[in-house]
Amino acid sequence: MAVYKRTYRGYSGPLTNPLWRFTVLQRYAFQAVFKSRLLLIGYVGCFFGPILLLCLLYLNQNASVLALVGQQVGFLKVDSSLFLNFISWQGLLAGILTAFVGPSLVAPDLTNGALSVYLSRPFNRSEYILGKGMVLGSLIASITLLPGLLVFAVQSSLVGFTWFTDNFYLGVGTLLSCLILMAVFMLLGLAMSAFVRWKIVAGALILGVFAAGKGFGAVINNVMETGNGYFLDLQYLLSTVAGGLLHKTPENDPISPWAAAVALLVFCTMLLALINRKLRVCEVAG
Repeated sequence: MAVYKRTYRGYSGPLTNPLWRFTVLQRYAFQAVFKSRLLLIGYVGCFFGPILLLCLLYLNQNASVLALVGQQVGFLKVDSSLFLNFISWQGLLAGILTAFVGPSLVAPDLTNGALSVYLSRPFNRSEYILGKGMVLGSLIASITLLPGLLVFAVQSSLVGFTWFTDNFYLGVGTLLSCLILMAVFMLLGLAMSAFVRWKIVAGALILGVFAAGKGFGAVINNVMETGNGYFLDLQYLLSTVAGGLLHKTPENDPISPWAAAVALLVFCTMLLALINRKLRVCEVAG
């Protein structure tokens, strides 16, 4: 448009609240994520387990239906073990989902030189990381946190307020365990996407962190006859913290839940530092 025509007008529409400006990145990233029909089918399949568990909880308290199949009320024991197994299974699906979604968040911006464009707008590095990370966080929370709390709420409504008060720690433990799981996967997905620009390789590295940590940890434990190798096993650390929050900790566990929580905090801090360093280099170069 020629400047001399003076027909250009600046944007006069509503402005996004600076507090929620990062949601702009999240909204547009979601559109790119669900363009894959295979990924959408896999995401929907992650809800099969929670739906099945909810049906079992209903049948567990339905005497008339159980009488037809020769079962008694309470055939399914709803305790710490059930919630821990549920979180572990959904956490496994969340890890696979992270391996598919995570590499497509930051890598395309780095490859196409778009990161400098983002950071030249009213976005800082923290808002960029939060906006991209919440894509993974929302997906992970939808298959772990929300179903877990729904299971606790449904069980409480079926059994009564007494069960709710006696087992309130299960709801709190589920909430904190899923939030920790979400934070670890968010940072891991963003870190691998920032440092490896090939999506396939980045996805393989996300799964490789768990496999390599478990393998090296087992070697250290066997060779040195110690339990410190578990500090390299990310899956074991997450399971230990969740078990502690759900009051399901083995007596002879080589690592306490507090020690596992500190190890996860150090791991997340390292991932955040790596992400920040990569984005800072691009910001200075831009």
